[in-house]
Amino acid sequence: MFLNRALLGPILLSLCFVASAQDVRVPRITSVFTPPPKAKPSDDSANLGPFTTGPKPAEVDDATKAKLEGLAKQYGEVARANFGLIIKTLQVKPAKKSKPVRIVVTYGYGGVAATSGAGFGSDPKTPVIEVSAKYALAHPDDLGMIVHEMVHVVQSYPKYDPVWLVEGIADYVRWFYYEPADKRPHPNPAKVTARDSYRTTGAFLFWASNKYDVNLVPKLNAALTTNTYQESMFKDSTGKTLDELNLEWLDSLKAQTH
Repeated sequence: MFLNRALLGPILLSLCFVASAQDVRVPRITSVFTPPPKAKPSDDSANLGPFTTGPKPAEVDDATKAKLEGLAKQYGEVARANFGLIIKTLQVKPAKKSKPVRIVVTYGYGGVAATSGAGFGSDPKTPVIEVSAKYALAHPDDLGMIVHEMVHVVQSYPKYDPVWLVEGIADYVRWFYYEPADKRPHPNPAKVTARDSYRTTGAFLFWASNKYDVNLVPKLNAALTTNTYQESMFKDSTGKTLDELNLEWLDSLKAQTH
């Protein structure tokens, strides 16, 4: 089973929030590998190759197909097992009837993973998480990316803005509540700021939550959900501006390196 793998750490959630993740109704989640389309002979005599114009479809042998199908199955298990973790960490009241989620491992996507259909400026539809088949084969142990993408499914903000905070919250959940503690990021204070997004912002949010307000991230998430986020929320929750918090966080990182 793929449950929350984070080691026991600081208790950040309020007492009224400590409920079993198993209490959350998990949406229907399907996960599949979609093979590339088979090559079609070209009717164009001017075409020098045996295929129609465009990139040649990837060829997938039986062993590779089995690996990708196995990974797709794992991704679905991770998504189902950790949906409750995400809901509890962000203190979200889940919908009575959640939309189904589809995870697709495909050669048609060239990045790492991406979520569509969850809102972020467009009408929410059935959320689809696309995972690059090439990336999946090269990084079969990277299951945390699915947790990151499932956070986006839960977020479903009306806007994808500010990007650094949206992605930072997703990685805050991934790296500090799902991944083992020994895998947590350790940003270099000489090269980062709190607004750098992804794991760097996740690390900043974890520090700020521990030091000032255990409910900081749930508050930010709620404001982003209702399109009422203002940067001043950091000062409202901690007594310090985002820039002041950034400087203090960087100082704390420098102290850890000495």
